[in-house]
Amino acid sequence: MAHGVDIAIAIRSTLNVIIDRLSLPHVPIVVCTDSLSLYKCLVKLSTTKEKRLIISIMALQEAYKRGKLKDIRWIDGRDNLADAITKASANPAIEQLINTNKIEL
Repeated sequence: MAHGVDIAIAIRSTLNVIIDRLSLPHVPIVVCTDSLSLYKCLVKLSTTKEKRLIISIMALQEAYKRGKLKDIRWIDGRDNLADAITKASANPAIEQLINTNKIEL
């Protein structure tokens, strides 16, 4: 997840250069996860014993504290748009996005 957030921050930085020239508002980054345990580690400051996750969690917490992330949210797995890319089963969230051009967070 931390790698994806790093990419989002890099893309936003590039977009903000363009957006500044057009006098438009900056693009916020809202991090969404369907892992309740990860969400609790990020927002509620619970801990994990998985050493490989500790550094990633600390990096995400630091980005949130510095204001690089607007919000961190937990979403139900059924609403996870990324599952349409990574899972074989149908995803109602992606169907809703295609049909209505809207997503609910």
